[in-house]
Amino acid sequence: MLHKCISVILLVAFVAACARAPEPLEREAVSKELHSDLDKLGVMPDAIDGPVSLYQAIARAILYNREYKLAAMEAALSQRQYDLAKADMLPALTLRAGYSARDKYAASASTTFDGNTPAPLGADPSYSVSQDKNRSSTNAVFTWNILDFGLSYVRAGQSADRRMIAIERQRKVVHNIVREVTSSYWRAVAAENLLGQLGPLLRRVENALADSRRIETRRLSPPLEALIYQKELLEIRRTLHTQQRALMTAKLELSQLMGLMPGQQYKLAKVQYIIPEVAMNISLMEKTALLSRPELMETRYQKRINQSEVRAALLSMMPSLNLTASANTDDSDYQKYNEYVEMGAQVSYNLMSAFSGPKNRDVAKASVDVAEAQRLAMAMAVISQVHIANMNFVQARQEYAVSEDYLSVSKRLTKQTRDAQKVAKFGELEVIRQEASLLLAQMRRDIAFAELQNSFGTIYASVGVDVVPSNLSDMSINGLSSAINQSLQTWGLKYKSVVAANDRVLRAISEQNPVLGRNGFTFAADTFSVGTPVAYSIGMQDGTRLPDWLSFDPSSRTISGRPPEKQMQLSLRAIAQGPEIRATDSFILQIGRGAKNARKAAKTPKAVKAAKPAPIISPRPAQAAPVEAAPVEAAPAKPAASGVATRFVQVKALGVRGKAQKYAEDVASKTGLPTFVRKTKRLNPPLYRVIIPAFSREESRAIRETLKGIGVSDAFITRQ
Repeated sequence: MLHKCISVILLVAFVAACARAPEPLEREAVSKELHSDLDKLGVMPDAIDGPVSLYQAIARAILYNREYKLAAMEAALSQRQYDLAKADMLPALTLRAGYSARDKYAASASTTFDGNTPAPLGADPSYSVSQDKNRSSTNAVFTWNILDFGLSYVRAGQSADRRMIAIERQRKVVHNIVREVTSSYWRAVAAENLLGQLGPLLRRVENALADSRRIETRRLSPPLEALIYQKELLEIRRTLHTQQRALMTAKLELSQLMGLMPGQQYKLAKVQYIIPEVAMNISLMEKTALLSRPELMETRYQKRINQSEVRAALLSMMPSLNLTASANTDDSDYQKYNEYVEMGAQVSYNLMSAFSGPKNRDVAKASVDVAEAQRLAMAMAVISQVHIANMNFVQARQEYAVSEDYLSVSKRLTKQTRDAQKVAKFGELEVIRQEASLLLAQMRRDIAFAELQNSFGTIYASVGVDVVPSNLSDMSINGLSSAINQSLQTWGLKYKSVVAANDRVLRAISEQNPVLGRNGFTFAADTFSVGTPVAYSIGMQDGTRLPDWLSFDPSSRTISGRPPEKQMQLSLRAIAQGPEIRATDSFILQIGRGAKNARKAAKTPKAVKAAKPAPIISPRPAQAAPVEAAPVEAAPAKPAASGVATRFVQVKALGVRGKAQKYAEDVASKTGLPTFVRKTKRLNPPLYRVIIPAFSREESRAIRETLKGIGVSDAFITRQ
């Protein structure tokens, strides 16, 4: 009967397993999930109650962007996997309880063993019983495998490294978010400024085209002139349509990055077009990127994981030692002791591991070599990305300067055309053409500035800058946006320690009075310590080559050339390549009037230097905005040996010159620092910037600390 029951149960289980078939999701269930998804996606804990600034947009993207949330969840999952791996190192403690029943007693008989065979069982043997038909038993078994513990320890370390890899990937998501939000934000600003003007202008262009076609039909002007004019209008219309299409999606892309559903309305804050400046030279950017880029950190952790795999392969070839201890109970009436403790130890060794173990170890070693090659390949890619991002930024800055000049000319030309139309009383067609060209120039200027900001964001993404402090406690929109603002303004200083100890540069070129004289400038032979032979090369700090008028002789380490009239100084980078190692040093070469001032400062007695502040020479590029400087009487700061300021600390920017002048005098009286007011001519209306010159990074930091002492905490470093 029991056999039949078991057979029926097995048959039913087999039929049920074979009857399982794929089942599509029901549309009703999918519809419910759809509405639930829309409700979740539309949730915005912090409502937008005012214009959104760039830093607020970045903060919202970090808090509510779905991609970032996914990366954060993956990091949390890796933490749980690490906790699980640590728990695997614990020994096993198993509790068991059981009940068994028989329909008949387990009776058995025994016989003697005669020679090599047992004696035959008698006709009426005597049976004995040592086990109840029904019995219950419990035990607690402690098991610890020493080899498994060692492997679990290695696996826990690998899981910890995978946890760090997840954190680095989360950092990478933040870097991408900052770069993408920066680009989308400025494109959205351009769209908000220009899309309202595009519609009326396009209608005027259409009307002008219709008028020109009527003029052509009625032959009121030469056909060739009318056709050329129509061609120009069609070209403008095509360009306007192209730019309109590019700008229409900018705000939608920004909404997606901030975690907003399409259709949610918001306004952008009023912005000022101020050219950003990179607070690092190219050498510091390289070293910072190699130190902090998430992709490189990931390869370093992966290499450590592969190194741990070599240790795991060695452990797998060792014998296994298994320790056991158990506490047992049994209610059998036939046992003298129903409670007892049992202990044991067992050693086992898989003989086949002598053949497979070395191969596993070789594979693990090869994976370490592959990880090292991947790290070096990634390092080369990172350095290239830094240089490409820097060169793109330089090019974008030049293109923006050209677009500014083009817009300025378009404004003046449009004004002249309007004035001429009023005097000469000619038709409105030429005015429309100039107004269309003016709007197109404004659009190109705004798009060029958006590209400039995008290239600037790409720079600090390529360097691996963390805009969110790791110890930030206030994760609200305002708290996070303020922290991001502070991080982006000071990101060039917090990585200064990266190159603090450069034992390959024995004598910094900046300390060798780098002045381009009549015979050029030659840096010392013992500047670098890279071994022999050594090959020298010099280029610009932004990665571009030297100007055509400047040359470098590697054999004599001499820079020579005839500078143009207005050239003041050049930011250069010297590279020394030895047999196995490479060293770089960045410096500023004084030329032209800057060299004259530097030599004059070097000859001036200390007493005279203390009486008069050193001249300030801004290292702005040629396309930067012209400025006016108005010095404020204050106690002069101690100038650098070269007498040339390499950077400035901006204290405040005000819209009224008198207020800026008064504020500068107040700062100078409280700090004793030489304070100046500079007017920006790029902005309309202009701003009056209160600035303090600095002659080194250390002095920049000291100035900012002094300003904090008088309550100015938002000062930042600029090269303009």
